Amino acid sequence: MKYFFLMLLFVSSICFGYTKNGFYTVNSEGWVAKSTPVGDVFICSECPDLVQVQISYGDDAGSDAPFHNDRQFVKAFNTKEKKNQFAEMLLKGGMPSENYSIDVITVEDDNIGGLEAIRYSAIVKMSGDMLTRETTLVTMHKNRIVKFTANFYEGKLSDKSAVMLENLSQSLKFL
Repeated sequence: MKYFFLMLLFVSSICFGYTKNGFYTVNSEGWVAKSTPVGDVFICSECPDLVQVQISYGDDAGSDAPFHNDRQFVKAFNTKEKKNQFAEMLLKGGMPSENYSIDVITVEDDNIGGLEAIRYSAIVKMSGDMLTRETTLVTMHKNRIVKFTANFYEGKLSDKSAVMLENLSQSLKFL
């Protein structure tokens, strides 16, 4: 009976985990994971509202890059102004060319998966007065920029969805 319980525990832990070989693992219980060319997308299947997370890796930065690890990366953006400019650059780079506005709410140092990171949160207003929230943590891992981005409708994140999002982000472990 003891071995049956251990086997059941082992199998259940495998079923709820997601691994990006060589990069990270995350507890994806309550999330549907889809691999895409630009990263891995997680859609919350247990949330009462639409919550989506994308974990994406950039290309190898190369030996001539100004930073190669998380500490060097965060240190390179050592002022509030540099952090804000970086956040706006990333946000604008991911938006359609027109019919939107961005309001960066916060930009500050944080951590994710045991690595130092820069976190920014912004409200994006799209056509039709639709407001969405983007919260992104950016770090360096294995000489690549990594982004953990959560998207949801502004003012629509329920307590349950917030807990699911927190659990997913806290379970992220870089390999």
